[in-house]
Amino acid sequence: KGAAGSQPPVPQLRGEFAFKLYDTYGFPLDLTELMARERGLTVDVEGFNRLMEQQRARARAAQKKVVIELSQIETTTPTVFVGYEQLETPARVLDVVEFKDQTAVILDTSPCYAEMGGQVGDTGLLRQGDRQWRIVNTQRSGDTWLHFLEGKSQKAPGRGTEEPVPAVGSEVILAVDKERRAAIQRHHTVTHLLHWALRQVVGPEATQKGSYVGPEKLTFDFNAAPLSPEQLTELEKLVNERILDNAPVTWLEVKYDHIRHRKDIMQFFGEKYGEWVRVVQIGGTPTGLDGYSMELCGGTHTRATGEIGLFRIVAETAIAAGVRRIEAVAGLEAGRRASQEVALLKGVSDRLATPIPDLEKKIDALLAHQRALEKQLRALQQAQAAAQAKGLLTRAQTLGGIPAIIERVDADADTLQALVNELKAQFHGVILLGGVANNTVALVAGVSPEFTSKIQAGKLLQQIAPIVGGKGGGKPEHARGGGRDASKLDEALARARALL
Repeated sequence: KGAAGSQPPVPQLRGEFAFKLYDTYGFPLDLTELMARERGLTVDVEGFNRLMEQQRARARAAQKKVVIELSQIETTTPTVFVGYEQLETPARVLDVVEFKDQTAVILDTSPCYAEMGGQVGDTGLLRQGDRQWRIVNTQRSGDTWLHFLEGKSQKAPGRGTEEPVPAVGSEVILAVDKERRAAIQRHHTVTHLLHWALRQVVGPEATQKGSYVGPEKLTFDFNAAPLSPEQLTELEKLVNERILDNAPVTWLEVKYDHIRHRKDIMQFFGEKYGEWVRVVQIGGTPTGLDGYSMELCGGTHTRATGEIGLFRIVAETAIAAGVRRIEAVAGLEAGRRASQEVALLKGVSDRLATPIPDLEKKIDALLAHQRALEKQLRALQQAQAAAQAKGLLTRAQTLGGIPAIIERVDADADTLQALVNELKAQFHGVILLGGVANNTVALVAGVSPEFTSKIQAGKLLQQIAPIVGGKGGGKPEHARGGGRDASKLDEALARARALL
């Protein structure tokens, strides 16, 4: 009882009780406070917050191990990968680690493919009751799968507090991003078809040197000479024909010793294989090891070639001496690229007021017209240069016993070059022209052969180009240079006269 005339104290729920409701049953603090007020009670918020902070401290100290290299991470219990057949599974948290400012959760079971053999790691969603964390990458260290979380932590809806990572030993549900996985599988299976087709078109000497398989594209590296447009067209045709066949894609685990000498089963990169290997087969009797494409591969694949959809080669380039790279897309990505190209053609068609079937003829006509105009322009420039050259000839002077024309003509480098060429046909000595166009200084020099023993064009520009904030050089009879400081051009030309 309170003192006479004072209000009795309001009953209060202990902080330990409110924390148990939150931690064990997922009951938010604000909802506990609301229901308590409706019954004339208060909540020990200070005690609740103290227990929350203690839990965070325990999580930071005990759950998150900091590692420097992935090789440091490996649990005594290996992660069981079930992603060939399942895209969602319950799992138990084995450990939580910090790696390069990212948090990674290690589970006893995972449907997520860990980055390996050129195929990128899966993304997905980790759930625990009403809590969830987005998986942004999956990697492996030995037999341990690491599921990297987006950011370091997430806020739980309505709580305003940082949501701790799942506790070690707790149960969670992990689901793979299905659409992204499907795109990756299409690109991986079509990579096998591309490898098969390449050996048909180029020959068995075209061997794989590397690959990348992601949701947005695939790249395939191989040793060969550059492919012709006809070969690329044939590759696309062969792959798309096999896709339309809708042949089964199957896989089988066998002892390596049983297939190591079979030349029809592709083995790559000089890898060291374990006792058991996985053979991915396209065509033939399912798992009969009699398909037209068979490779040792641990990646994920479609169940039939028809799931791949359209296949298109985007580019074929060199990445090293004797090594080429094909970049390609399949499925929805190929459809998106085709739509973009159709839209581009439609835009060009509209701008040129020409139907798409007639675009090639229209562009050929425009290019021919452009070449004719460029020819006319060169003729006009030459005529203009001849006229300007006559004026410059009247300004010739003798410096140090050498005839010289050193003048400023504000024009670009090509125009100055045309002028120097015109002057050299009529003047014997040193010619140096400098000009400014588009805030850029151009310098062009020419020296007649009989004077190169006294002064050389290249060396002359090497000495004056730095004045305009640039550089220059060339042969004794001809040189070009330039710079950015237009205000110093007259000073540079004066320096050239002084050098002569």
